Amino acid sequence: MKLMAPGTELDGFRIGKCLHAGGMAHVYEVSYADARPSPFPMVMKVPRMTAGDGAENIVSFEVELQMLQVLQGAYVPRLVASGDLLHLPYLVMEHIPGQSLQQWLDVQQAERTPVRVEELIRIGVATAKALQSLHAQNVCHLDLKPANLLLCPDGRVVLLDFGLSCHAHYPDLLAEELRKAVGSPTWMAPEQVVGVRGDPRSDIFALGVILYELATGELPFGDPQTQGGLRQRLWMKPAPPQQHRTDLPDWLQEVILRCLQAQAQDRYPSAAHLAFDLRHPAHVKVRGLAEQGGGWWAQLRRWLWAAGQHYQPSALPAQQQIREEPNRQGVRR
Repeated sequence: MKLMAPGTELDGFRIGKCLHAGGMAHVYEVSYADARPSPFPMVMKVPRMTAGDGAENIVSFEVELQMLQVLQGAYVPRLVASGDLLHLPYLVMEHIPGQSLQQWLDVQQAERTPVRVEELIRIGVATAKALQSLHAQNVCHLDLKPANLLLCPDGRVVLLDFGLSCHAHYPDLLAEELRKAVGSPTWMAPEQVVGVRGDPRSDIFALGVILYELATGELPFGDPQTQGGLRQRLWMKPAPPQQHRTDLPDWLQEVILRCLQAQAQDRYPSAAHLAFDLRHPAHVKVRGLAEQGGGWWAQLRRWLWAAGQHYQPSALPAQQQIREEPNRQGVRR
């Protein structure tokens, strides 16, 4: 797909400069062709689709359009217009200033600067708040990673790229069309590997991977390139973060490892609970997750359980039960 030249007019929009030309999409600045003012800056996202592409790109475009049409709030960009699949598919949406968490991380790693605990907490809380808003609208992101988190000057984290998302009340187009796990392997939750979609705690696992990398500069399960490598997270426990960074507080290690539990029911029940613990370290009970289940017998049992798990797309998710944030005594409001 060729880049569109600045000044090109398309469906009432004038194309500006190209902001991003990636493997999945091109992103352009746009304005109204008739020069009328817009209430906010706009961008046009044009997915890369060629004759050789599989169904995933087409379905992902339809899914993202479906999600942006219903999502509201300060943690997602506002949708303006969309193009026709038969002509040229595109999404025109709000252009929110900021930089991706991946861009921010790249600078930190290039400078070999450890992320301060206070900064990690700030990013973690802001991301958890964005996730809680998303989950309250019955949507799971399912592709949470640093490249899809926008750090805004006002402290917000805005969620981007909903092409792999799932809505509790809509048919799951990706599960229907693609008989395989979809997502970014580094951040994919164990249940996603075996076809379970629509569980908000999958996003909490992905946020745990992000927090682990922020804390240590390492990835808890590496960057798997094979199905076998991806399945290791079903039974293998990550190295405790303090093995990579000895000055990390015990309570923060506990929070990160709870997010990374293989069984969804062992993670935080909601993003609000995670945000609460990040803001209130004294509330966190250090249960020694770093030491639990590390013996060979426990590891063998997890491996045997994982060996019996096969990919099976889940049915349409039931309406998510969103728990409210606990107060300091642990009582739900």
